[in-house]
Amino acid sequence: MKARSLVWAGVHRVARAFRLRGPLAGDPTAEMFHVLLLVVAIWMAFWSLATLRLAAIVLERILYVVILEVSLTTALVVLRRGYLRSASLVYLAGIWIWATLALTYVGTIRSSPALVLYVILPVSAAWLLGYRAALWTSAVCIATMLFFTCLGMLGVMVPRPVPSTLLGTFAVAVQAILIGTIPVGQVIRRLQDTLKELQGYKQDLELLVDQRTAELVKARDEAQAANRSKDVFLANMSHELRTPLNAILGFSNLLREHDVSEQQRRDLDIINRSGEHLLTLINDVLDVAKIGAGRTELDIAPCDLGRLIDDVTGMIRSRASQKGLSLRVEAPPSTLFIRTDAARLRQVLLNLLNNAVKFTALGSVTLRVSAASAADPGEALLAFEIEDTGAGIAAADQASIFEAFVQASSADRLDGAGLGLTISRQIIALMGGSIQVKSAPGQGSCFRTEITVKLAQESEVFRGPDSRRVTALAAGQPEYRILIVEDQQENWMVLQRLLQNCGFRVRVAQDGAQGVKEFDEWRPQFIWMDLRMPVMDGLEAARRIRAAEGGRGVKIVAVTASGYASRRNEILASGFDDYVRKPYRPAEVFECMARHLGVRYRDTETIARATADGEIAREHVAALSIGLRRELGEAVISLDAARISAAIDRVAIENPALGLTLRRSAEGFAYSAILNAIPISGVQSF
Repeated sequence: MKARSLVWAGVHRVARAFRLRGPLAGDPTAEMFHVLLLVVAIWMAFWSLATLRLAAIVLERILYVVILEVSLTTALVVLRRGYLRSASLVYLAGIWIWATLALTYVGTIRSSPALVLYVILPVSAAWLLGYRAALWTSAVCIATMLFFTCLGMLGVMVPRPVPSTLLGTFAVAVQAILIGTIPVGQVIRRLQDTLKELQGYKQDLELLVDQRTAELVKARDEAQAANRSKDVFLANMSHELRTPLNAILGFSNLLREHDVSEQQRRDLDIINRSGEHLLTLINDVLDVAKIGAGRTELDIAPCDLGRLIDDVTGMIRSRASQKGLSLRVEAPPSTLFIRTDAARLRQVLLNLLNNAVKFTALGSVTLRVSAASAADPGEALLAFEIEDTGAGIAAADQASIFEAFVQASSADRLDGAGLGLTISRQIIALMGGSIQVKSAPGQGSCFRTEITVKLAQESEVFRGPDSRRVTALAAGQPEYRILIVEDQQENWMVLQRLLQNCGFRVRVAQDGAQGVKEFDEWRPQFIWMDLRMPVMDGLEAARRIRAAEGGRGVKIVAVTASGYASRRNEILASGFDDYVRKPYRPAEVFECMARHLGVRYRDTETIARATADGEIAREHVAALSIGLRRELGEAVISLDAARISAAIDRVAIENPALGLTLRRSAEGFAYSAILNAIPISGVQSF
């Protein structure tokens, strides 16, 4: 036992003696390099002694053995002092010198065992110093072998060539194994470690991707939920705002049918103008929200571009004249028929022209229209320029003026919500076009809009439907039973009185369940169905009525205050025959019933469309009250279709024939004809 302990103690002492000490202790590469140097040095010492005893030729080997031992010893000393790079260079240089001397001793590279060392050296360099050192070492070894190859090919022999012996070949092979085993093993180990690290990175990356994907899915779900909440909020706000507006505008119209004093009429005019203005603001805000949410679709149809331009400039000309401005139009002389959303394009041009007139005190406003051929022969590139001589827009404001609720900071604060340019840019973007502005303070502004449109034929252009003014039901018709299903009392009272005054029999149900019951008991031919009601909503009530006996024959029209016209298809697919938005107009109500029931009205006249020369009798317009003329003029200048329709409804109360003429002109967008028919005194008074 004592002897065994002594042996193990001796082994531990030897191991401690071979262990690397100094600054590099603990470095895996330095420790393995230290072991390599010791093993090679010990082998070279053993081989040298064997050579002295067994080899016949000794002196020729002494030089390169000494050089190798010196290089190994030097590398060991340098390594223990903490210089790994310097020790590596000394070691690599020593091995190269030893291999080169061995090759010189043999005299040729053919079948020389020293060649193995040239292969191992780059691997050792890669292990100790990196891939750049490996490249340089490879270059040196290849150059050395190429040198000896050229000498052999030229027949030039190195002095004292001696054939290699079996013992020498064995010694070099063993030395090559010793020198190459550790570097190759370490390089392979590094590769394995790298692969493990890459595998770990891959797993971490997969986890990170899964985590980010989950976060993106969560963010998408939250965004969709927020978008749904926004839609619900807008729908609710639209309903809550339009519902009382429907009552305000409806009752004010009904009151005007009675004998009222001039002061009361003026009060009703104020109520109507305020309500219409509020409705315009609501529509603008909803337009911005709907376009931004992608809920707006273009209604592409053939139209007459020349007529559209005439209508737009006709509506603006009166306002420009009031400010002493010259309105100039530069358009192609030939008529052009195109396919586009005429209402939206008209809205854009009116917004731009309105702004130009609003912010111009002196000078002129010019509308330039040009049409050029597009890449497709069936298309045209339209360009619209609206240039004014106003105050101009500072460069700092030119980007922000297209933002919602923003007006140029350099301009005086004027009426408006600051949505016109925002809506215009969004509409043009929907059309696939662009809008730019060039301006400088004191030099006016120029807005340029470009869109590509498809060409149309004149025969495709629709001139609009006939317009009728209802006073009563025509004789010889069956009794029409009309059911109103509406929970808001002020709303059903307006519709009930409107229909009863015309001669319809009317009943009211204040929720969907009561509406289904009334249908079963009374069997109406026509139902006005509100969509949002307590107990049972309009969609469910319509479904149950359709499922009941005789339910397929009744006409059901949805009435909603939702600001999203895109719901029309959804509502029609739910079993409704039509869709009317609040606040509805009397003309809309009667026209809808005539279309679905075939109702004929008494004292109704079909009026042909007003031409550009004007078929509206100026003397009839002059006979209207001053307040009504003012209201009509303001409505036309505001370019709000709902407001114009409401003003024409009031005109029709005083003069039904004139009301029909005005309505026909409005539906044909001949607003200039309406303005031209208003006496100058009436125009200047508002």
